Amino acid sequence: MTETETETSLTNTPPASLMRNRSFMLVWMSGLAIMLGFSMFFLSVSWFIVDVLNRPAVLGAVLMSVSIPRVIMMIYGGILADKIRKSLIMFVTNFLQGLVMVTMIILFFNDWLHVGSLIVIALVFGFLDAFFFPAVSSMIPIIVRDEQLQRANSLFQGSTEMMFIIGPLVAGVLLTIGDFTLTFSAAAILIFSSTVLVFPAFIQDPKPEKREGSPSALEDLKEGLTYVRQSHVHRTGTIAIVIINLFMIGPLIISFPILVDSLGGSPFELSLLEAGLSAGTFLASVLLVIWNLKRKRGRLVFGSLLLSFAFFIVFSQVTALPPLVLLAGLTGFMAMFVYLPTVTLVQERTDKNKLGRVMSIITLAASGFEPLAFGLISFLVAAELPIQTILMIAGSTGLLFSGALVYFSSSFRRLD
Repeated sequence: MTETETETSLTNTPPASLMRNRSFMLVWMSGLAIMLGFSMFFLSVSWFIVDVLNRPAVLGAVLMSVSIPRVIMMIYGGILADKIRKSLIMFVTNFLQGLVMVTMIILFFNDWLHVGSLIVIALVFGFLDAFFFPAVSSMIPIIVRDEQLQRANSLFQGSTEMMFIIGPLVAGVLLTIGDFTLTFSAAAILIFSSTVLVFPAFIQDPKPEKREGSPSALEDLKEGLTYVRQSHVHRTGTIAIVIINLFMIGPLIISFPILVDSLGGSPFELSLLEAGLSAGTFLASVLLVIWNLKRKRGRLVFGSLLLSFAFFIVFSQVTALPPLVLLAGLTGFMAMFVYLPTVTLVQERTDKNKLGRVMSIITLAASGFEPLAFGLISFLVAAELPIQTILMIAGSTGLLFSGALVYFSSSFRRLD
């Protein structure tokens, strides 16, 4: 079945619950499994670097190793998603990530897991992520109706964020009763489970139609970038996501283990802090599923952008764990009211044959600028600048750029 035939079929059939959409349910369950595995993996690696290797300044280098290949290959991942069956891309990348996890378990078991091997593993994970995320984000608008898109995005994002609440808690418990072999093995099993769920024969997503002239990857890239640049919705939405990830999400992620270690905390307390952020994003997603917002979304995005940085600046000046957890949750809550409505606004206004490239640019904006935050903050931490001061500078800068974006983007503010 071609993409055009699939769209016609969706148009001519009566509305059905997302829970009865077999393809969406499989993609959703696959997302739950892999995000749970990833959250356990990343907390375990972060704590291994900070506590076992006693190298907190190296944490930024490892996180950068995940993000840099993602930045380099993300656009090509989007180009590929417009040419190859999206479920096939997801299946292959998940399977390879499962093999990477098995390799890491072997390295740890033989006491070969050190900074060098962790960086190589992170590079491979980042490379594979560059293909997975454009595929899954451009898959959802293909397999669900337009009127269900806001709910589908919110349900997928919210429930996967819930895995980032459960995952760190589970990893913290497993590290308390066992060692890193236990957490790495559990993560590997979850990733392989995700691989099975997105087997192409199960998903049955349409194969993209061949385009006339067989354009090169460079021509596809130019077309995608021009498409985004010429639309004020795509352009402004992308900039908003860049700002919130470069000046808030990136600094938050790298600051958690450093803050907990400076406060004399444990892996379980680190998991609480990460779970606080995930709880905020999850609750926001649930609210958007229930609300299914259709009006004044532009104003909501901008108001949430400004408020999220206000909470982040307060977070930067707190040194006690309970209020840090609360403020991390509030920051994540408002950040999700920036990200999800923006993604849906972009998807609704994107041609289906360009979804892969457009969503790769959005995903790049969401995660591709984090290496800059990771690298700069690691450098400042190594220079013995207090982490609270670093976070204050990042939050204030982000608030300044957010104010400028709101002021110069009046057309985006008026969007429904």
